Amino acid sequence: MGIIEELIMSNSIRPASFNDIIGQAEVVQRLRIVSHGCLNSSGVMPHTLIDGPPGLGKTTIAGAIANELNANLHVVNAANIRSIKNILPYLMGIAPRSVLFIDEIHRLPKIVEEFLYPVMEDFVLNITIEDKPETIDLPVFTIVGATTSGGRLSQPFYDRFTIKEHLSFYSCDELAKLAGLNATKLGLNVSEDDLLEIAKRSKGTPRILNARLQWYKNYISFYKDKEVNIDEIFNSQGIDYRGLDVYDRLYLEVLVKAKGNALGLKSISSLSGIAIETIENSIEPFLVRAGYVHRTPKGRVIGTMQ
Repeated sequence: MGIIEELIMSNSIRPASFNDIIGQAEVVQRLRIVSHGCLNSSGVMPHTLIDGPPGLGKTTIAGAIANELNANLHVVNAANIRSIKNILPYLMGIAPRSVLFIDEIHRLPKIVEEFLYPVMEDFVLNITIEDKPETIDLPVFTIVGATTSGGRLSQPFYDRFTIKEHLSFYSCDELAKLAGLNATKLGLNVSEDDLLEIAKRSKGTPRILNARLQWYKNYISFYKDKEVNIDEIFNSQGIDYRGLDVYDRLYLEVLVKAKGNALGLKSISSLSGIAIETIENSIEPFLVRAGYVHRTPKGRVIGTMQ
């Protein structure tokens, strides 16, 4: 699937409000209560940090918060913020009671984190203009940060988020329900059995589910004149019945060959050719949760393969 096609699909099926979100029920309910209270009292939504593995809906929830508050949503990726001057345009142009969503917020440089302390606490900018320190008042607004690694935020920065929520992997039933809704949005008629099989291959992650669903759509469209089954559809993509792809299997093969010896991330990366960040963020979360891999003080060891 191309980048443009993926973006179009993502926007076409992304939930716009809390009412549309499937899964993360407790998190959604808490955020709904807080945002409703802020809206009724004309208050400002407290700064909010959303933590969890990739693809579980952090961006979707940020959009739902803004929707619930009837607020503007401004989006910035922290990977593009290298200095204070990079974040300034977002702050100087912020409208009252807006939501500033900072994705991958753990990637902000420490100097930018520190610059945001008075912004988050007092809604003021402390900057230097022509060698003179200046304090500029800002309208009240809400920072919503998304991270796959909350522990990488400095403690003072982390503490300035009043609300902290962690997203969990989805159940197979939740994913099957989501697959049914998204299939309808895409104009697909998918059997209940196939919806469940797609969900089983999605690693508990809505983003992966949507990618699997798009592949399903493309495959049956390409082979519209022949009968195909679910195993054929995903085997052709290198996805097995557990949802494991070529990189997952390559990672696991390294651990199997270690014959019970623990391996560190650097060793696994070197032997597999997979980047450490990819292993940490995209591969290990599901494999550890599924019991295929165990983390020990000495490193990673193979778990139970089903």
